[in-house]
Amino acid sequence: MPFSYDLLIIGDAVVDLSLNIKNFPVIAGTTNISQDMEIYPGGPAAMAIIASQLGLKVAFSDRIGTDIMGDYLLKELETAGVNTEHIIRENGTSTATSVNIVDSKKNHSFLGYLGAGTMLDSIDKKLISDSKSIFFEGYNLVHAGKTYSTILEAAREANLQKKHVFFDIGPLVSEIEGLDSFIDYSSTIFLNRDEALAYSKTNLENTLAMLEERGNASYILKLDREGSIVINNRQTISCNAFKTYRIKNTIGAGDAFDAGYMAAVLSGYNEEIACMVGNIVASLRVSRGVKSIPALNKIIGKINH
Repeated sequence: MPFSYDLLIIGDAVVDLSLNIKNFPVIAGTTNISQDMEIYPGGPAAMAIIASQLGLKVAFSDRIGTDIMGDYLLKELETAGVNTEHIIRENGTSTATSVNIVDSKKNHSFLGYLGAGTMLDSIDKKLISDSKSIFFEGYNLVHAGKTYSTILEAAREANLQKKHVFFDIGPLVSEIEGLDSFIDYSSTIFLNRDEALAYSKTNLENTLAMLEERGNASYILKLDREGSIVINNRQTISCNAFKTYRIKNTIGAGDAFDAGYMAAVLSGYNEEIACMVGNIVASLRVSRGVKSIPALNKIIGKINH
């Protein structure tokens, strides 16, 4: 039976606001004037747009505010073809927002506000049944509130229904309560280098060995210019990075990689091809922006060449 959606994204519908400074630290009592300001869908919202551009049928479930940021986010998602029927507007609240500060060396810092994103109190089991896969990430898993419990139940239900369960642990890996429960319900776990080392509390070589030995899921390590690594069934696959000539900043590269990887896997390609697609999509994201991503078949054609 065909599914209504290839990918259901749960939680963290966020708007990014990016500002530039000359260098860190930002010191109290000083004034920094940014030469640019950008507002765009961030995190899983950007991922939803990219996944839709790649050809997936995408649905989003979350809570957002009744503010101007929420208006903007809904419009961007709907324009990209993402189903937003399960995004609820919470009266009197604000939409999750991340202020991204980037210096001249492309170092960055985030100042985040979870807002209505903490109020996700249920998810329809039928929506999970109608979806081929689900995705969630770690930002809303630091405190055991409504959204935490909802995502945990959704992961458990999707696991029981033998869905693809994708989980990007994120930079707050050391603060997530009951992290291993979310990992146990997941079939694919995304981490970057820092997140992997924070999780394993050892060096990269030992981390790879530990994840290979664990063997309960696919672990995808995103290593920036060193490409990415897939660990599955006690085997390790390395994929070279796709060369990028112009990088405005690296914010959103990880989300773009996730979208590319998931689109390839859900379209029937193996994990090595998915890894390559993820690298290419991440490169396009940081050099040309969220809306630059072509259809998946064009990226596959590039890989074949």
